Amino acid sequence: MADVDPSKYFAGQTTISNLLLAHYREIGMTNDELILYLLIKQNDDILVPMPDPQVIGSQTGFSEKKIFDLFHSMIEKKLAKISNMNDGNQTIDAYDFSDMYEKLLKLVTEMESTKKAVQATHVDMPSLTDRQRVFSAIEEEFGRTLSGYEIETINDWLGIDNYEPDFILLALKEAVLSQVYNLKYMDRIMLSWNKENLKTAQQVQNKRSKRKQGTDDGNIGKYQGPEIPFIDL
Repeated sequence: MADVDPSKYFAGQTTISNLLLAHYREIGMTNDELILYLLIKQNDDILVPMPDPQVIGSQTGFSEKKIFDLFHSMIEKKLAKISNMNDGNQTIDAYDFSDMYEKLLKLVTEMESTKKAVQATHVDMPSLTDRQRVFSAIEEEFGRTLSGYEIETINDWLGIDNYEPDFILLALKEAVLSQVYNLKYMDRIMLSWNKENLKTAQQVQNKRSKRKQGTDDGNIGKYQGPEIPFIDL
């Protein structure tokens, strides 16, 4: 068998930041947007010449409208902006992804700061698997991709409010039962639980069981606080 010349079969390599691969969903980037970015970036991470949509379409099977919609979506979410760059002796249009990497750096920095603060208080930090479980469950129930703002809200629940994943998922189930598919409703549910000093899904379940059995601190039928939604886990 003749020796194979690798140069005939490989046209270079495209590298990608491991941080971006690990956290692209958390900065608001969808799977399709990540694929689009990977196809056009090649050796340029920040400033990328505007591609030919027909070429991208032949590579992905996306329509030109979908390709433009994806770029527009990234611009709206401040993951990209339109700029220009010098290409030899001429100036050409380009996509600038510097804001995307700034958001990524901000996210990672905040996660590291939160992790240190959590370690100082000996509170367990949600793992990446738990985070993805929350994101995936909410997207599945809402039937759509989360917006950048919604992703930031969920990150705040996990990293700042220190809500445990199951606590958030319990609020999600309550929202779904009420057929209200938004994070504001979930937030109100969790705030109402917090007013009753309920911090975990288990505490919510225990409270529900006590009320059902009529043994809630001996105050049978005397509760006058805000309505607290409860469901079975």
